[in-house]
Amino acid sequence: MSLSYRIAIQSLRMNRVRTGLTTLGIVIGVASVTLILALGSGAENSVRTQVSKLNDNVILVTSGAESSLVETAQRYNPYGISATSSLTEQDYNTIRLVSGVQQVAPIMILGGSAIASLGAHSNTSIVATTPELESILGLSTQPGEFVDSSTTRDTAVIGAKLSNELFGSNQILGQEFSLKGRTHTVVGALKQTDSPINLSGIDLDRAVFISFDDGKSFNQGVAQIQQLLITVKDPSNIATVQHDIEQAVLANHKNERDFTVFAGQNVAEHGNASFRAIVVLTALVSSVTLIVGGIGIMNIMLVGVSERTREIGIRKALGATNSHIFSQFVIETLVMCGVGGIFGLALGYSLAFLIAMQLSFQPAVTWQIAATGLGMAFATGLLFGLYPAVKAAR
Repeated sequence: MSLSYRIAIQSLRMNRVRTGLTTLGIVIGVASVTLILALGSGAENSVRTQVSKLNDNVILVTSGAESSLVETAQRYNPYGISATSSLTEQDYNTIRLVSGVQQVAPIMILGGSAIASLGAHSNTSIVATTPELESILGLSTQPGEFVDSSTTRDTAVIGAKLSNELFGSNQILGQEFSLKGRTHTVVGALKQTDSPINLSGIDLDRAVFISFDDGKSFNQGVAQIQQLLITVKDPSNIATVQHDIEQAVLANHKNERDFTVFAGQNVAEHGNASFRAIVVLTALVSSVTLIVGGIGIMNIMLVGVSERTREIGIRKALGATNSHIFSQFVIETLVMCGVGGIFGLALGYSLAFLIAMQLSFQPAVTWQIAATGLGMAFATGLLFGLYPAVKAAR
């Protein structure tokens, strides 16, 4: 084996340009998969960390029945058509009365334009909610205050980044702007969170927060609730409270299970489900580049077999067996794929950290991602290197 390895390395060194260009396909393929998995896992870890900071003391009620990863992917709709939310104001009021519940914050998301003197934002997330959202998510305003019981219609709290886009500053108390064609006065600026990916699914830094009643006024007085965020008095009793909430809402919906209740880390898993489906599908598409790289390796190895017929004949005349020739060509393929895999990992993680700097979260650095990248590289080498090796041995 050591002799075959030395001969394989020598052969690759004699054709450095060819070896480098052949390896490039593996580098690009592994880098693509590593980039997607690192960013995807990093985003999931970000949401899990947020739930952990709440001591897993959070319950999330969402519209729609629980679905699998495949169903989540199938539900993706590029045209943005969505069904009406099944959660109502009655559900909100019912949950507030469930024993063990500490706080409940409804999240009613409206889309529309926000227009101010210095700028405009055409696709703004308008979040109609109650004061409890501030403490549940650990938000803070600086300056001003969050929406509270004294907040009237036509007043709003603005996220930090949206504030700079609309007014060029976060010193905006008392400023007026148009929200869905109606004038609103700013009563607070949300302190920057740098968490575009979070358990609420809202980019808090680019959202406008209004009172629950104000949100209903934009929707003919009807509450169209997408989520209900809940904390409990005793975290050790969260499973019981989750069951009681589920039964209470089920009674409201006449035993129609058109909603889902998540608790603790399951809240993070729900938040990551749609994102994970996209990551898996994208990683599968990116793995096609490895197949292209593998075809390139097979092509070059077959050319090498034709060019080195004399060399193979001389080695056999000197006593080399078919297994010696076979192992030499397999080792050449695996060395190229291994080197390509290592450089691909380095390139993929470099790009992941550059992109993550703009998204304000850290990509995941795990042995599982490294093993996946290298494993795919070696698997590609074996799959596409076996035929040339067998042909050389014969």
